[in-house]
Amino acid sequence: MAPPGDVEATPPEQPALQDELLEEILLRLTEAADLARASTACPTLRRVITDHSFLRRFRTLHPPPLLGIISATFRPAQHPHPSAAAARAFAAAEVDFWCSFLPSVEQRWRHRDFRDGRALFSGIPEGRSYAPGDYDPRDFVGEFVVCDPLYRRYRLLPPISDELAVLVHQPDIVNFEPFLAPPGDVEDPTSFRVMCLAQCTTKLVLFVFSSGAGEWHAVTFDGWIALVTSPGNQVPDAHLTWASERYYVHKCFCWAVSPSNKLLMLDTRTMEFSAVDLPRQHVPGQMIPMMAFVEAGEGRLGMFTLMNRIDNDRYFLRYTKLQKDGDGANKWHPVAIISLPLGYRYTIMDVARGYLLLQGIPENLHSAPLPERPDLDCFSLNLQTLQLEWFCANKYMIGGAPLYAGFPPSLTPPTV
Repeated sequence: MAPPGDVEATPPEQPALQDELLEEILLRLTEAADLARASTACPTLRRVITDHSFLRRFRTLHPPPLLGIISATFRPAQHPHPSAAAARAFAAAEVDFWCSFLPSVEQRWRHRDFRDGRALFSGIPEGRSYAPGDYDPRDFVGEFVVCDPLYRRYRLLPPISDELAVLVHQPDIVNFEPFLAPPGDVEDPTSFRVMCLAQCTTKLVLFVFSSGAGEWHAVTFDGWIALVTSPGNQVPDAHLTWASERYYVHKCFCWAVSPSNKLLMLDTRTMEFSAVDLPRQHVPGQMIPMMAFVEAGEGRLGMFTLMNRIDNDRYFLRYTKLQKDGDGANKWHPVAIISLPLGYRYTIMDVARGYLLLQGIPENLHSAPLPERPDLDCFSLNLQTLQLEWFCANKYMIGGAPLYAGFPPSLTPPTV
């Protein structure tokens, strides 16, 4: 017992301070696999590591690795690629990326997009079938479901109302493109947005669903034809088409538009459209080269163009950045020319989490007997180091397949 007048000193509990110190130590781990192992060491470490705010900080400092391709099956990165070990661990989880757990009694679903651990499916319009040849990109659809393949969860969205649907006239639709957008609320891991861009002959209509508000709203843009064409060089409406896939760069979705040679950009914060001039990189009458748009340093826009020399059929990537020149005008400046391995014809597959993925098609693919046909090889380009690495091999062409970048399942919270 303490002497009269004395007070026993008890060490104060400081769990918050201990957690802060643990966070700072754990943030110095660079590999998600090491973080996953640490989370199994004791309950305290697991509580700190699985906290959403900590995982958000970790993702900011250490972007998740590119693990594989979501095609008919999940095709993981293979040895000796740096992501191979993490990809094997993820493949072992046997994630149902095609969401066979979806209800199908009253509605059939077509896969439309994959982003940030979520899959987007749209209802198949009446009179259409599952057959690829029966798919028409001009079909307006209003029913959607967002899924979490890892946790086997889904959320049926309310249909686009008739009051909003009348903003587009079916015969005027050139392309109807549903896709997932990053959430407006980054604090909530289950927050998401769905966007549907209707490209019509004279206008664009953007339908937006927010999981927080739980309803659709629409934005109409009537000036897009004038935006993507130069004065005195107007292009007939029907001739304006997307010349690239959709890319997400610095909180903007962007599409290259042909033949106006413009990059159409949608700011997801303001829901406003703008356009950027693209450099002339092809000869009229020849095939438009494949392009991919990426986040360059200091908030700049970067572009990779897949080129080949007709005289020797060598393929290479031309990397340029959009930045101001001495006169203060935005110009595309060359950064690097990246030679690609010989013996292949190439296609750009997609961009995800700091990597650009290419598929190499062997030149002798069709001349070899079917049992002896060589594999098609995929190559990843690290956008920071511009280092090209072999990613995986596959027997078949992989077209339009999204990429998966992420952490081990134990460090991935539910997204729906």
